[in-house]
Amino acid sequence: MVTLLFVHGTGVREPGYGDALRRVREAVAARRPDVRVEPCDWGSALGSYLRDGGVSIPGFAQQGGRGPEAPAPDEEQVARWALLYSDPLAELRLSALTGTATAAGPAPFVPGGAAPGDELLEALAALPSSDAASAAWTEAGLGLPLARAAAELAAAVDLRRAVAADGGSPSVLPRLTARALVAHALHQGGDPGRVPAAARDALVDRLTGALGGDDRGVGEALAAGARFAARLFENVLGSRLAVAHRTALSGRSVGFVGDIVSYLVRGEAVRALVAERVRAQSGPVVVLAHSLGGIISFDLLAAGVLLDGADTGPGGRPRQVKALVTVGSQAPLLYELDALPSRPYGSGLPKDFPPWVNVYDRRDLLSYRASEVFVDGVTDVEVDNRQPVSAAHSAYWSNDTLWAVLDDVLDRVAPS
Repeated sequence: MVTLLFVHGTGVREPGYGDALRRVREAVAARRPDVRVEPCDWGSALGSYLRDGGVSIPGFAQQGGRGPEAPAPDEEQVARWALLYSDPLAELRLSALTGTATAAGPAPFVPGGAAPGDELLEALAALPSSDAASAAWTEAGLGLPLARAAAELAAAVDLRRAVAADGGSPSVLPRLTARALVAHALHQGGDPGRVPAAARDALVDRLTGALGGDDRGVGEALAAGARFAARLFENVLGSRLAVAHRTALSGRSVGFVGDIVSYLVRGEAVRALVAERVRAQSGPVVVLAHSLGGIISFDLLAAGVLLDGADTGPGGRPRQVKALVTVGSQAPLLYELDALPSRPYGSGLPKDFPPWVNVYDRRDLLSYRASEVFVDGVTDVEVDNRQPVSAAHSAYWSNDTLWAVLDDVLDRVAPS
């Protein structure tokens, strides 16, 4: 009987491994009752963990690794700038969508007078000729010349729409414009964090005054919308969520990252454990390896860790393993980076390496193609788990295409 040895990936522990093993067994039993599925839970025995209880992670030990930390007082400001660094016109766009940037209603018409929006655009055009504004801009070290930044912002459709939607004075539009101007320069520079927050905010205050000043007590609908947009952006991007829930996230992610680092530094024990699981099986073995499990299994088969026993091929590699199926594996990337413990880049696969099928999903950002870097001896199979990026890496076991691929591999391995 053929044995399918299931080698899990990074960060997997019980009960997660047991759940995945059950799903694999159920899928195989429904399709191939002639195949036995055996576990290889290396993570429970040799996976990484916080040996000092997480004292290196701020707040982790004090909170027992649970729950969000109290948000910083300036959390909303941080979230706002995270949004602006990515999209400098976000607040102006939101201002236009709200239909008004003030709480005072439309300004009365004054014959011969300039509309507030026109005054703002004129003030923006005049900024480069202002000695005070130019000096403050240069001192902040934004890199992009003020004249260029002001001209590019003045040409932005979103600013024109915000101006058209502005109901009059007092208005928050000068401050939104000042923030957009600074954010645009920082965005163009490619490293927005290079300017200290205090210097950035002081520059925004100076530019706001030069653009006509503001009344921070107006525009509550806009302010609420901006807060919501900023928080939503930060939650999606992960920054605010990661900080506010650092202890909880650290508890879940430390095994994921730690397993990779630990394996690349001291992987001998893990490979030896997997080798023992291979030896313990009777008859031919197909290794099904997910994520880091694919790296471990590749290294085991490529480096000839199994040096004893009669059932070995040239170089001591186990003939018992008839095929390797990697799923969402990073082995191809590490090989191209010349970072695999077993094979230097350019050496290719050993001649006696078993048939290898590498399954990947384009939405799984932890999966990679192998055939282009190894050339011979491996077949890439692209699948579509129909899941977003955040869920694609763990969604292979629910994909019928994977089981069809595995069924084909088993057909070629199973004794006639």
